[in-house]
Amino acid sequence: MKHAPGVPAVRSRLLEGDVWETVTEGGADHALGLRALFGATDGVDGFRKKLLRAIDGAPDVTLVRSVGNVGDQLIYAGTRRLLAGIRYKEVSVLNVAGTGGHTALLSGGGAWCEPYHELLPAVLPLIEERFERVIILPSSFDVSVDCVREALENTRALVLARERVSYQQIGNLCNADIAHDCALFFDFRPYRCNGSGLLKAYRTDKESARQQVPAGNDDISVTCESLDQWLWTMARYEAVETDRAHVMIAAAMLGKRVEYSPSQYHKVPAIAEFSLSRYPVRRKTREEQ
Repeated sequence: MKHAPGVPAVRSRLLEGDVWETVTEGGADHALGLRALFGATDGVDGFRKKLLRAIDGAPDVTLVRSVGNVGDQLIYAGTRRLLAGIRYKEVSVLNVAGTGGHTALLSGGGAWCEPYHELLPAVLPLIEERFERVIILPSSFDVSVDCVREALENTRALVLARERVSYQQIGNLCNADIAHDCALFFDFRPYRCNGSGLLKAYRTDKESARQQVPAGNDDISVTCESLDQWLWTMARYEAVETDRAHVMIAAAMLGKRVEYSPSQYHKVPAIAEFSLSRYPVRRKTREEQ
């Protein structure tokens, strides 16, 4: 199902704990077919309820886990918490040829964009062959990448963007909607503590937009060996600078003061604007970068 482009203006506010409310201030009607299940008007807690309603009654559910760094592990952990109480199985996207069933949930992330687009657009048709219904959990998309555009134009999946820039790109191509990154379902409370000092955690891979990283940089998504180590590393600091989306998300949810810079494409500022506007998260100016 295709629909007209455009996203209504929204504003988000923190209700309680990690529960968000995002209020539509006008614009297109989003109550169309399956898209009514995931309107941006419902925030994190609303998305939880509606996703569970969408898969309620499915004879079987499979979480298809993608591949990535420690930040992606936060997405997977948040997704597992989202699905708590639901009977489901979990498989790696690398092993999807050996499985199948009714409903597949493809984990969210940024692997639909230029730096790391090689896997998911290619494997999506195989997932759709193996499952009756497919939902791509909240992700970022860059449809200027030919194989990403082609995959979305030909998919029957419900495709969820995790920020408005991606939603604006995919809205005319597929059955699209918008929801918050599944990392926001993670329980950050055990890791919240007072810290001191500044952690500079800029990326050092091909997605970096920087010519060089600052002195003392620690790309914790590379140097940390586990999600637990990654989170406790951030917890020890008072403030965090980064150009990694999930370092930004986790630091904000841990109560840290966060300053971010963009990477090669839109996801970091777009996620900050859509999901973190009520947290102490600030974009660094060009001069500061």
